[in-house]
Amino acid sequence: MIYMCGLRVSEARLLKVADVDLENGILTINQSKKDNSRLVPMSASLTERCRHYSKVVHPFPKVEDYYFPALDSKPMTIGNVYKNFRRFLWRARILHGGRGQGPRIHDFRHTYAVHCLKKWAEDEKDFTVYLPVLKTYMGHDSFEETAYYLSLTADVFPYITVKLETHFPGMIPHLKGDINETY
Repeated sequence: MIYMCGLRVSEARLLKVADVDLENGILTINQSKKDNSRLVPMSASLTERCRHYSKVVHPFPKVEDYYFPALDSKPMTIGNVYKNFRRFLWRARILHGGRGQGPRIHDFRHTYAVHCLKKWAEDEKDFTVYLPVLKTYMGHDSFEETAYYLSLTADVFPYITVKLETHFPGMIPHLKGDINETY
């Protein structure tokens, strides 16, 4: 869900049953970063996976229950999420480079944004139309926050940079500092 919807870890772990509309495939993200709320559509395949998950985990759902509960019916802690992630990496034989070296769970959000930009560039979408959509979808307050993801595409997908610089000169910031730093 974090990758397929570009969610922040906290947004996913704090979802309540009432926030996951399995009929329409819509997530309601309440009071996220800077107290913003938004609606996030899910793909048909993710919605179907959530329906299956809900039948198993929430056979008798209460709207106030956390969608991804811990054993005590509280939300999963960030520590629990990261421990599980590290365990999954280990089982998949994916090396973890240590603190700050990744992979990190937040990298799924970054990857989502970069994949959207790449697909839109390949499909020759109008970035003047699609960038505001990405900004809203990811819950950003400003285009500068969204532009961070554009900088991640600059080296790997130079055609995105060329296309964007045509419409938005100077929008793509140059990354400063260590490549492993988070903003």
